[in-house]
Amino acid sequence: MITAKEADALADHALGQYFRACGCTTPEDVRKAGEMVISKAARGIEKYCGTKKAVDVLQRTWLHIEPPRRGS
Repeated sequence: MITAKEADALADHALGQYFRACGCTTPEDVRKAGEMVISKAARGIEKYCGTKKAVDVLQRTWLHIEPPRRGS
């Protein structure tokens, strides 16, 4: 497997190409296309690693995007 840094750069490049290929021109277009990618990636993880791992990845991604609020 390539390094994490290489995988990150490759993912950025691939996502840019994907959004352009989908013809995304608005934030809503990006949301819809992005949701499809997230869903497909989660299903792939589920297929090869199991449901628990797929849910774990989705939860960790969510926490990275929306960190817990202090005092909540």
